Amino acid sequence: MSGKDKVLVLGDDTRSFLTTVRSLGRKGIEVHVAPFDFNAPTLSSRHISAIHHLPYYLDGGAGWLEAITRLVRTQAFSLIIPCDERGLLPLCLHRDTLGALCSLAIPSPDPLEIFFDKVKTRQLAERCGVPVANGRMLQSDDTAGSIAASLNLPVVVKHPKSYALPELYVRTSTRIVPDQTSLEAWLANRVAGCEPILLEAMFPGFGIGVSVLCHEGTILQAFEHHRANELDGSSYYRKSAPLDPERLAAVGRMTAATAYTGLAMFEFKVDERSGAWILIEVNARPWGSLPLPVSIGVDFPYRLYRLMVHGERTPQVPYPIGHYGRNLVLDLWQARKRAATLPARPGQLLGHWAGWLWGFHRLLLGREHHDVGVWNDPRPGLRELGELVLTQMRSLKTRIRGPVAPTKALERRMQEISASPAETIRILFVCQGNINRSSYAEQKSRQIFATRSARYSFDSAGMLPRNRRPSPAVAISAATRHGVDLTAHLSRHATAELLSQAHLIIAFDHINLRSIAARYPELKGQVFLLGEAGDAGDQVEIPDPEGKSEATFLTTFQRIDASLERLARVAFSNQRNR
Repeated sequence: MSGKDKVLVLGDDTRSFLTTVRSLGRKGIEVHVAPFDFNAPTLSSRHISAIHHLPYYLDGGAGWLEAITRLVRTQAFSLIIPCDERGLLPLCLHRDTLGALCSLAIPSPDPLEIFFDKVKTRQLAERCGVPVANGRMLQSDDTAGSIAASLNLPVVVKHPKSYALPELYVRTSTRIVPDQTSLEAWLANRVAGCEPILLEAMFPGFGIGVSVLCHEGTILQAFEHHRANELDGSSYYRKSAPLDPERLAAVGRMTAATAYTGLAMFEFKVDERSGAWILIEVNARPWGSLPLPVSIGVDFPYRLYRLMVHGERTPQVPYPIGHYGRNLVLDLWQARKRAATLPARPGQLLGHWAGWLWGFHRLLLGREHHDVGVWNDPRPGLRELGELVLTQMRSLKTRIRGPVAPTKALERRMQEISASPAETIRILFVCQGNINRSSYAEQKSRQIFATRSARYSFDSAGMLPRNRRPSPAVAISAATRHGVDLTAHLSRHATAELLSQAHLIIAFDHINLRSIAARYPELKGQVFLLGEAGDAGDQVEIPDPEGKSEATFLTTFQRIDASLERLARVAFSNQRNR
């Protein structure tokens, strides 16, 4: 290896992304990244040579394709590795264009179609003789009784795809429906004729994973892990385990049937009592438990690089059994969640936390490895812990002092821009979806300011990367009662261009502030909350009314009106603006 190769890694999480970055960086490869969250602790890794900004994949992806094509040509990358579907699916759509410029660590079309669709994965598994849960598709005439009769309860409700275009940045979720009453409620709330739903019988047991590196269907390396501290089908603490020959053979039949090349993790569930097992799903990309095998010598990302860039089919390597991997912050969060489900009895809570803490003795034995906190790259772990402490301190401060009261910061900023010589003053309202608060504030501001001056220009946008969504009926109804017509409104994403053009950016709650800072950290401290212009007794945040009653929308719009009226008085208090 020359040591001059560059690899672009797409993502920012503390598991698959950070592990991939470290794996390649330790081998002397120049690692560039394109994250979604520019405040992610992982970006402080010493193995990252450069951080690049790619636009979201919206409206057919022309802007994204132009940006990544220009970046690849400028940097001459040898390989692009996406660490989740948000990066992977756009690469797959444009594999011909981008694949002509560098290697892409993405599945070929056939396994892409199969492994990223739970229904097609089940069908392939059945053809290959791999056991799956009893299941079927939801039918239009299904009732709670018919579902319970065919599958028993509880039942697992799944969307065929976790991510899909055009709603690439909306992740569907798997749901466990425990009883017939809950099932009836779910059916009643489901919109008729929407996307298909896969129903599966609940299978008892714990989760395991068989991870592989393949070339044209042949397994070059395999690794098995078992979940520990599992809760609600997930775990951030896992251990290395011997490869089960039957499960490995099952994986081999499926990779051979698809001529699969790349990394994948096959997720199974095992019934401890009977020993029976089923396939749950396939992650045909870097996966969440990747830090464990890499920490004990099974270097999947680097070997993927050698395969994709240099054509090297590296041989299988053995690995130690009984070693553990922990994502500390997420495992702590899960331990707290489990503790909240226990009865309020000191003995049980003490036993729970004592058992959790006892697991750390493996650190002293050299048999536990942490995903984020490592000695030779400490900054991501320190940043993550620092953010955890700050979050807890802010939460404690809020509980002690109550919600933050309005300040004069927004009013001072309005005075500054109103006194400026600019012919047009651009004000941008930003919330999450741009279908409720910001859309209403944009139009209400025009009404309030237009009668006094044509100098002010108002726009709105949302931080969620979703365009052209209408406002919900309840928002339209409530807005009408406040004299605002939202019937023609369609949402748009808050792009860098929109934000940079604004003289004043106004958000509504701390979720909005964090979302803006995550995507555009350079704007931190330059965005204000509309509630800062509210009455002294009001909270500074104006919460999102999405999913609430019309009465909540009316109250929300009333607070927006009051804050905008106060801003207008501030703006026109200067004689120049009268």
